[in-house]
Amino acid sequence: MEKNSILNVPLLSPGWKKLGDVFFPLPVFMVIGMAFVNPTIDPNDSAQVIYAFWAIGFGILNLTREKVEDEMIRSFRLQAFQTGFFWLIWGIGALMIINYLRFDRITSEMFTAYLILFLLNCYIYGAFQYQKYLSNKED
Repeated sequence: MEKNSILNVPLLSPGWKKLGDVFFPLPVFMVIGMAFVNPTIDPNDSAQVIYAFWAIGFGILNLTREKVEDEMIRSFRLQAFQTGFFWLIWGIGALMIINYLRFDRITSEMFTAYLILFLLNCYIYGAFQYQKYLSNKED
């Protein structure tokens, strides 16, 4: 496979982790500020702002290169993406069942792209970190 292929995703330098970390507390302060500016803001809108920022934060962390990016880390990264999608599918199914049992319908306002991207990136990040933890534990 060629290096300039559309399938080649360049990873960000490790310095980007600091920017990714900024996206976690920032939306909380934004939502508090939005509540002061517009007290009638819909709570669902506030949640979506938080989900979107956290999805971006986890996305940056997932695409940030490790200090040593060897074949094992590349394998962990691939497995983390596969595991993240697996968990997402089962998580969405569980949310649909809970929604149906609670509200007699499958969908709700909470099923947005922001929520799904947040969950997916969170699952991928968790799976990757767990694999790194297990590999360090075995050494």
